[in-house]
Amino acid sequence: MEHVTIGLAIIAGLLSFISPCVLPLVPAYIGYMGGRMAYSVSQQTTSGRHVSAAMRLHMLLHGLAFVAGFTLIFVLIGLFTTALSSIAGQYVSTFTEVLGRLGGLVIIFFGLQFMGLAPRFFAGLRRKRYAGILDSASMSIVLWLAASAVLYWGFVQQWQLALPFSALLALFMAYKGAFNRPADFWQHSLEWLESLLYADTRTELSAVARDGYYGSALMGMVFSAGWSPCIGPLLGTILTVAATAGANTGEVAQGMLLLSAYSMGLGIPFIATALLLNTAQGLLRRLQRQMGKIKLFSGSLLILIGILVASGQLQSLSRSFSQGEFADFTYRVEECGLGFFEGSVGLAHVGACLDGSLVPLALNQSASGQFRAEGTSQAYLFPAAAGSVVDIELRGLSEPLPDFNLRLYDGDDALLAEGSHSSSVRADGRFYPLVAFSLVDGGLYRIVLEGGGDGARFRVKVRESQPIAPSESNDPLALSADSGSLVQSLVDILGDLPPSLGLALGNRAPDFAIDILDGQSLRLAELRGKVVLLNFWGTWCGPCRREMPEFQKAYDEWRAQGFEILAIAYNDSEAAMRNFRDEYGLSFSLALDVSGDINSSYAIQTRPSSFLLDAEGIILARHFGLMTEMQLSDMLMQAFDRR
Repeated sequence: MEHVTIGLAIIAGLLSFISPCVLPLVPAYIGYMGGRMAYSVSQQTTSGRHVSAAMRLHMLLHGLAFVAGFTLIFVLIGLFTTALSSIAGQYVSTFTEVLGRLGGLVIIFFGLQFMGLAPRFFAGLRRKRYAGILDSASMSIVLWLAASAVLYWGFVQQWQLALPFSALLALFMAYKGAFNRPADFWQHSLEWLESLLYADTRTELSAVARDGYYGSALMGMVFSAGWSPCIGPLLGTILTVAATAGANTGEVAQGMLLLSAYSMGLGIPFIATALLLNTAQGLLRRLQRQMGKIKLFSGSLLILIGILVASGQLQSLSRSFSQGEFADFTYRVEECGLGFFEGSVGLAHVGACLDGSLVPLALNQSASGQFRAEGTSQAYLFPAAAGSVVDIELRGLSEPLPDFNLRLYDGDDALLAEGSHSSSVRADGRFYPLVAFSLVDGGLYRIVLEGGGDGARFRVKVRESQPIAPSESNDPLALSADSGSLVQSLVDILGDLPPSLGLALGNRAPDFAIDILDGQSLRLAELRGKVVLLNFWGTWCGPCRREMPEFQKAYDEWRAQGFEILAIAYNDSEAAMRNFRDEYGLSFSLALDVSGDINSSYAIQTRPSSFLLDAEGIILARHFGLMTEMQLSDMLMQAFDRR
């Protein structure tokens, strides 16, 4: 997808809401908003006021605040790992973990508030029998040490991060008299904290709390930091646009705008959920005799969510839902949904597209697959202009050829062409049941492949009848609007200065050592003198499986000229990688990042993610999400032309 609009970004975000990787956020969000509503209704009931209209506005604004906080962190993480990766990319994982730990504690505190335990705690501390305990410099020191320990834990056991905040806390406490007037300090501190949390209970409309919106925004920020997005075709393009904009700071705003639009699209269902929750306030009033139990349940749920967030378990759950079949389904949701809105997937094809039995293709894009057993079939849908050409290639077949059938249909399901094992053309050890078949009219077309036997691989390509015209730019690495190439000019970036180490375009990629799958140790620096595609992937990643056969084809074509591929998996196993290698016939280097340190140093948040390096290890291009054959081919042609 080459041209991303604000509207498409919003639609893609909206479609992402139904993806499995967002699923863990939904009960957490409902738990927070439901607990807030139960608390507000309880306060209304106690005061004898019922302000339903204000309550609806109240819930809407809290939903908007949550989405705003969510969007802020989502956009920042997207920029830090793409356009600003050379500055902050390596710190993203630390930032999200810190926000998750400290934010989880805040969620626990909100749970205590919704349960009604926090007011009792504040009231208890004001009793005279505790006055002597708080009126002690020693107690202030103990509490400062306790707060410092929490900061140390919250900042992932890194004293260099926690120490400045601990020192600032000590200076603040000393300035406010915590050590020479401890009773006054703690009394004022408790009053300030209580007024901050419960100012809404003292207003005329007790359920409408302007101060609570900050809490909802904070919840959105925390949940965003603990979310691992399932990358789809459009989100991958947006991230790639942001990464490319890193070489031109004037375009960073465009990347921010697209990421914000995507996040706001994702936030629309959250806002709608907030309004739907408001319809339950009448039921809560009718159950006011059980309000204590309702508050206890909602507060306990929020405490549980806080523990999951602070411990990293919610993040792990989100990551688990962004893998395997879940990731495949998410990719299909975005691909099929956007295809429908753009007109490249018809309404009649949406169901087959979502279940994976039909794959949308773009012009000048190819797709590869493998027959699992005799009788299996796969269908491809593609829009094509008049004069476009279709090629079908099958490989991995033994002779005599097993039975297989190929049929090409137009948009009206009229059969245009057929191919089979008996009519295949053989060349270079491969079989072509359909070669250079020209499409007379433009429109939607469908290809159906059946049979082939277990282990047979096939490749479908739709191309223009005329080759794509080269870019008219004098810059050998300029972007081509037609080709979708993502390689950007480095002339102005590099100049005569030696390249610096970093993740931005024009930087030298950070070096590392890793054991490849056959047991040999390899350093990235050892590949100097070759153009290198550094790919971060996983056997569980659906888009990775779709692009790997194209990588192998490019490797076969360009290897003799000095091209290497190093594919680094994470959260995987060597056994699964070996099976994957054998299944897809891969011959380039595969490696497993056991510790995740290499993924962290390259700020990898989504898979697949790819870096193209020149012979000096300089980053020529970054790409997020599925890379098409055309994109990779253009990158390599321009990279080798530059040598």
